[in-house]
Amino acid sequence: MLEASRNLRCASSSPASAFDVIVVGGGHAGTEACSAAARMGARTLLVTQKRSTIGEMSCNPSFGGIGKGHLIREVDALDGVCARCCDRSGVQYKVLNRRKGPAVWGPRAQIDRKLYKREVQETLDSTPNLTILEASVEDIVLGEQSERPHLAGVKLADGRTMTADSLVITTGTFLRGQINIGLETRPAGRIGDEPAVGLAKSIEQLGFRLGRLKTGTPPRIHRDSIWFEQLTRHPGDDPPVPFSFLNDRVWLEADQQLDCFLTQTTPQVNDIVLRNLHCNRHVTEELTGPRYCPSIESKVLRFGYKQHQIWLEPEGFDSELIYPNGLSCTLPADEQVQLVRCLHGLEQAEVVRPGYGVEYDFVDPRELFPTLETKRVRGLFLAGQINGTTGYEEAAAQGLLAGANAAASALARQTLTVSRTEAYLGVLVDDLTTLGTNEPYRMFTSRAEFRLSLRPDNADLRLTEKGYGMGLVSEERYQRTLSIRARLAKAVEVLRDVKKGSNQWRAAMQLPPAKSSVYKSAFEMLAISNDEITANRVCAVEPTVLGWIREDPELCERLKIEALYSLSIEDQSREVEEVQRNESLRIPDAIDYLSKSLNLSFEEQEKLVKIQPQTPRAEFKG
Repeated sequence: MLEASRNLRCASSSPASAFDVIVVGGGHAGTEACSAAARMGARTLLVTQKRSTIGEMSCNPSFGGIGKGHLIREVDALDGVCARCCDRSGVQYKVLNRRKGPAVWGPRAQIDRKLYKREVQETLDSTPNLTILEASVEDIVLGEQSERPHLAGVKLADGRTMTADSLVITTGTFLRGQINIGLETRPAGRIGDEPAVGLAKSIEQLGFRLGRLKTGTPPRIHRDSIWFEQLTRHPGDDPPVPFSFLNDRVWLEADQQLDCFLTQTTPQVNDIVLRNLHCNRHVTEELTGPRYCPSIESKVLRFGYKQHQIWLEPEGFDSELIYPNGLSCTLPADEQVQLVRCLHGLEQAEVVRPGYGVEYDFVDPRELFPTLETKRVRGLFLAGQINGTTGYEEAAAQGLLAGANAAASALARQTLTVSRTEAYLGVLVDDLTTLGTNEPYRMFTSRAEFRLSLRPDNADLRLTEKGYGMGLVSEERYQRTLSIRARLAKAVEVLRDVKKGSNQWRAAMQLPPAKSSVYKSAFEMLAISNDEITANRVCAVEPTVLGWIREDPELCERLKIEALYSLSIEDQSREVEEVQRNESLRIPDAIDYLSKSLNLSFEEQEKLVKIQPQTPRAEFKG
């Protein structure tokens, strides 16, 4: 590996341009990474092939969802960009999974692509300490050789060298990316954009373990060619719920939201897929695609003639395009037209652009520390799809973490680590760095053992103070979090002090009596899983003592959720403490797993040398 490293160019003693942090790629991981580094005071350079595509939503026009919405709230709690931009560019806002408890609700928004991209670009343009350069990175530059190679900068396609102490690579699907439509292939990271070939070679020369994954996107359909009156309409929430903790409302009114529509596949869709397998290179390749967001071809092959839902989603207020979510396909373009016209309500649909598949290189995420710094090269960080994940939200969360730690490394500050007991971000990073992945990794609430305490509503209470301590979070956000924490604590204390018989509470709230009456505090009444027992109604029973709580709608909503899960979280606290205790134990970096004194089997030695676990818990998981 060291020999391969020597073949890479070393930094000159008089660099053309010097920065603390360089971020490569202007997608969702890259925008969060460069913003985070700059917020911490690091001189940051964002290098992107096209300035105009910064913040581009390459696939679906939406953010959030079940599990993913948790990540967006956590990114926002750490002062990230995407949540605030979504609140200023959405066309429809909806909280998914409301039939279940608030811990697994999924905030989601349909986004206007143009507005979102504009918001992201304007946010970055006004960010202090951030420079944006339109260029292509061809090579990784290393410093003078030491026991562990360290980052010194990058070499651009035009021959210039940009030096930095830290580098964050967020190339998405561009690392030796290739697009497939039917039997046609072309090198590209997405339609209209060249792949990153030189950078892929540099990473390979450094000895990183690379794999190959694939994903896809559906055809786009002209809005005016769809018979919406035949389809089921799905409006947004009233009122629409914002992503950001800084916002009390989104940028539009409830009645200004656009609708989504639902249709289904037919047996004719299955027939078209099956008779065209011989001319569908993407599907027949032995590469792993996203299991939880499969192409229509994969669904047909896996589930036979079962019907599948297709959501028709608007791409923006002034866009003529409709995104058929669930219809990702890589058939020849003419066959895609026939397939789309087999859907109910789309019999005369006009396909504006065919769907396509993308295959690309990724780095085994077990090559990373929990900070997302690579184990092979000091100062080199990876974030987003290059780590084997899929989705805007997973990329944004990784980008923020990598950017913050790249800045911390360059500025000699304490790094940011997030435990799986603290956040879905911690679950994401822990899963990737200890278990790796052989398929595009997607976040679900089921991946988090402690999801009752890792809720969308309390991401600020979990993370904002931690981010503020390392210079990542603004004073405004920090003070807002301190305020809600103090109000919550005061309200819980008062609610615990006010006690009555449970049937007295029920009578006062005009609810039917229970079979037996038990002496309960106001907080214990709130803990009852009953939508009719709200903080507002409980506090109305004792307006003199509790009336001030009713005047704060945000506080009322949070109190109900806190009460619902208070006993379960208390029961789980020992388990949380045990995990945190195990995570605090560190395995020495210099440990020799090949030593005979450890009495390890050959298989165990091979696995531990490959993974290099940092904690006993990671060692056990790996």
